[in-house]
Amino acid sequence: MENLRRLQECNKKTTTLKRAFAKFGVTDHNKRLKDMDEKEEFSALVNWALNELPSYEDMYLRHKVDGQLYQTSIRKRHTERVVGKPKVKDCQEEAITYDWPEHATYENLDEKIIAISVLRADVKNEARKQGKELAKEEIKVFPQIDWSAGLQQKDGEIVKISEEEMELLNEFLQV
Repeated sequence: MENLRRLQECNKKTTTLKRAFAKFGVTDHNKRLKDMDEKEEFSALVNWALNELPSYEDMYLRHKVDGQLYQTSIRKRHTERVVGKPKVKDCQEEAITYDWPEHATYENLDEKIIAISVLRADVKNEARKQGKELAKEEIKVFPQIDWSAGLQQKDGEIVKISEEEMELLNEFLQV
C-alpha cells in the first residue's frame, strides 16, 4: 500500500520518483527477474526506471496491493520522469504482474522486454478470467519471437511482427 501511495504522490507531483523511491535498490543484478518475488521485482523495475530508462521512452510499472493489480506509466523526458496515475488493471487475486523471459535480468532489461512481458501477462490473466491456464506454447502474443535473442533477430533474420501484434505493442508503448 505504501508503494502505491508513493506512486500517487509522484503522479500529483508532490514528490519526484527519485525522492519517493530513493531507498529502493537491486540486491542481485544477475538474478533472473522470473525468480524474483514481487517486492524484489518492483524494486528492480523502479531502480531501472530511475537509472536506465532511455530518454523519450516509456514503460509500465505494475504493483499488486490487496489482491488488485495496479498499473502506472513512467515516461522519461530529458532528465525528468513523469509518473502516470496508478489505475486498477486487474482484480483477480492470482493475476500476474509480468511474464518474464527466462534470460531477463536487471543487467539486460530494456523497455521492449518490459512491454512484451506486460502483454504476455495480460494474455495469461485474461485466460485465467475465463478459467483457462495457458502453457508457454499457447501464448499467442509474439509467438515467433525467440526470447533468448530478444526482439532484434531470430535465426539470423529480423523478426517480422504481424500488424495485429504491432498494434498491441503500440497500444502499450503509447502510454
